[in-house]
Amino acid sequence: MCGINGGWIAAGVNAELARQSLDTMQHRGPDDSGLLIDGEVFLGNRRLSIIDLEGGHQPIFNEDQSIAVVLNGEIYNYRELIPDLVSKGHVFRTKSDTEVLVHLYEEHGPAMCEFLRGMFAFAIWDARQRVIFIARDRFGKKPLYYSRFTGGLLFASELKALRVLARGVSETWSIDDRAIYDYLSLGFIPQPTTVYEQAQALPPASWMLFDGDSLRIGQYWALKFLPKQDLSYQEAQRRLRDLVAESVRLRLRSDTPLGVFLSSGLDSSVVAYEASRVIGESLQTFTVSVPDRAYDESEVAARTARFFGVRHTVLPLEISPLTELQKLVALYDQPYADESAIPSMAIARLAREHVKVILVGDGGDELFAGYRRYVAVKYGAALTRPPWNAVAKVARVLEHFAALQGRRTALGFGLRFLRGLPLRPGERYLAWTTDMLSPSAKERVWLRNTVRPTENGIESLFGDRGLSALDRQIHADIRLILLSALLVKMDLATMGASVEGRSPLLDHHLAEFAATLPDSFKIGRGRTKRVLRDAYTGCLPGEVIAGRKLGFEVPLESWLTHELRPVLMDTLAVPSAKVRTYVRGSFVEDLLARKGPENCNWAASVYALLMLELWLRDFA
Repeated sequence: MCGINGGWIAAGVNAELARQSLDTMQHRGPDDSGLLIDGEVFLGNRRLSIIDLEGGHQPIFNEDQSIAVVLNGEIYNYRELIPDLVSKGHVFRTKSDTEVLVHLYEEHGPAMCEFLRGMFAFAIWDARQRVIFIARDRFGKKPLYYSRFTGGLLFASELKALRVLARGVSETWSIDDRAIYDYLSLGFIPQPTTVYEQAQALPPASWMLFDGDSLRIGQYWALKFLPKQDLSYQEAQRRLRDLVAESVRLRLRSDTPLGVFLSSGLDSSVVAYEASRVIGESLQTFTVSVPDRAYDESEVAARTARFFGVRHTVLPLEISPLTELQKLVALYDQPYADESAIPSMAIARLAREHVKVILVGDGGDELFAGYRRYVAVKYGAALTRPPWNAVAKVARVLEHFAALQGRRTALGFGLRFLRGLPLRPGERYLAWTTDMLSPSAKERVWLRNTVRPTENGIESLFGDRGLSALDRQIHADIRLILLSALLVKMDLATMGASVEGRSPLLDHHLAEFAATLPDSFKIGRGRTKRVLRDAYTGCLPGEVIAGRKLGFEVPLESWLTHELRPVLMDTLAVPSAKVRTYVRGSFVEDLLARKGPENCNWAASVYALLMLELWLRDFA
């Protein structure tokens, strides 16, 4: 696990500039640093040593030093790849997973990515062909940003590192209004867009080839939902357990201490169960305790760990919201408004005191339909001609009671479900997910030039119209929220603490199987994750199998009303607030006075404005 940078600068490479860029990512790789300069080309690396601690220094070369690679991430199946490469005459000088990349490239060129199981963003310099080859993993777990400019190409694992390089070649960056517009409805900036017009993210499952003049981008994989598996429900459970077990086993390869983040939820419990079958009672699991029992999962997690018979540590988590906000803005590079990033960063710091690698349950909700909105999508699709007048009347009756109970309650979601039914697909998606500024509300308050509606971009992510409504929703969630919010959060939270986070449930073999399961295997009798729950019934405690999804929540509304109220007033309430150059000042004032637009998620919208303002002050 590392941070990488590099590029092609026709005017020549400044070694000190390349090192300054790497130093901004020291948290990603505090153990080692390496830099290759070959004329106008350079590759740089900051290393967090996980595999082959002594011999894994990067860049790593092939036998005659003509091909070099830097890697951010892990190639989990590297041991399985080595015998075939050795049989073809390749000589390995290290025990590092990184070295397989140079030899695979020699054998297969860009097609090498099809052989890899892992999370990765890597760059290869081919001095023979005079080309840079860059690739990113299938789901985009590892970040890779690039900037094309007159005279070359620059890339890095983080935008802050890329910006240092851009300034060094006298490139001026400007904020992309469309990115801010999307952020106001999503709470994050959807890839491949970044907050800067001059920088993009390499899409997941993609590669890039640059020869100093032309840039080619290709895609090597896409998740397919059709044709559906033709198998019994019992056989699906058996194959699912086999695939999860294999995925976890591969991700237990480490030359440093390793553990599992264990919450009260199904996904992390499945990961911990499979890890315990391999490692046994010496497996370390971690959970956090928080003062507010409404958000505390530690008791259930502790009982689950005892059920598995593993070593369990409860990490007490006390968060200072203002202090964590400042750390988040500095680390995350772009405006980012998922408040769960705050405890995620704090947990990663606590875990780093014990281990260097942590397994997490990311991806289970998307692959196996774990969100309530998937139930709404599956059963809502059956309403071909809903009685809109009756729906509107029921929604009006529910509004008062839902406001009292909160939007995250069943009643609150029921109201959002009814409100979303008559909307076009992109607007419905927003209502059933982030529920922040509606398209019409945003148009009324936006001050900049007209940009493409956010919901139009969302609709382009739903996939083939031949897919079921559930598959289309999952497809959009994977390409939008998982990619640009959840995986970004986990990568930066863990790497900010110099911890490697691994996601076994996002193995692409497992994902391909899950995607082609019938809808009824995922949502049945109103239950989410049906096949995953049933596959592990008897393996996990009953309270985990039957438990409701909690998520890693914080008392955001309480924070905004109390602890963060002074900073809200100091930043957003003042006429000089930078957000007021994007949205009307009257809108900001109404939100602060809790008079926001109808059906607006007040806490999420205020928090998004606060994070945008703090980011603009530091980076604009």
